[in-house]
Amino acid sequence: MSHTIEDGYRLYNERKFKEAFDALYDAAALQNNSEAQYYLGMMYHDGDGVDKDMDKAIKWWSKARRNGHVDAANKMSEISTSTKNMF
Repeated sequence: MSHTIEDGYRLYNERKFKEAFDALYDAAALQNNSEAQYYLGMMYHDGDGVDKDMDKAIKWWSKARRNGHVDAANKMSEISTSTKNMF
């Protein structure tokens, strides 16, 4: 069964993360959809439906930011700031 991007957002909000990941991945990877890329970054950041992986979160947020997604740019800025404050 194929899902739409909207299905992915709905599943994410329903906390059905494994299904949401499957629905959003195609939109993020194949359609270069910045909103789907942002959501995948959030899932990797939080470990929702996937193993927590900051490198993958940053990868997806970077793609979303390049596609003009403001929230992804903000997340990247937060990570940069928090990393600098650690040292």
